[in-house]
Amino acid sequence: MKAGWGILGVFAAFTVGVVPVPGCVTDACPAVGYVSTLTVHLEGNVAAVSEVRLCDDTGCSQPAPVPGTPVPKRTILPTFSPDIQPSPAPPASFPPFHGQQQDSDTWVFTLNLGTPSDVTVRAVAADGTVLAEQDHELVWTRVGGSERCGGPMSTPPILVSVP
Repeated sequence: MKAGWGILGVFAAFTVGVVPVPGCVTDACPAVGYVSTLTVHLEGNVAAVSEVRLCDDTGCSQPAPVPGTPVPKRTILPTFSPDIQPSPAPPASFPPFHGQQQDSDTWVFTLNLGTPSDVTVRAVAADGTVLAEQDHELVWTRVGGSERCGGPMSTPPILVSVP
């Protein structure tokens, strides 16, 4: 009878101790999918404000999407004509953030995977007139995730005075 580990025993010990098992990696980051939010509080003549826009160097916010009304189904029969050339589809454009009115004087903006260092906030009337415009520098604090993997961030609310 042979005593000791033998070559298979040494290989088994090496495999268990050194080779990582799939699914047991503790250094991996979770899937990216977090959002950060920014809150804007209005004071003054808030009844005149129809929309609040948040802008940075990449663009301005748009209202948060709402589900549309379904349209009745139609049957479309394609026709072919060699004289008609297809036109290219316009490139898709997405706003850097979406804004939604929370109550009469509070708007919340959702920022997808970005935290601008400075923004311009505009309070806009229903006819498009800018009632107030203010520039703000933002200081972000991580509220989830980790420094290495990222995560949602938060910044103190912005106060905008509407004359």
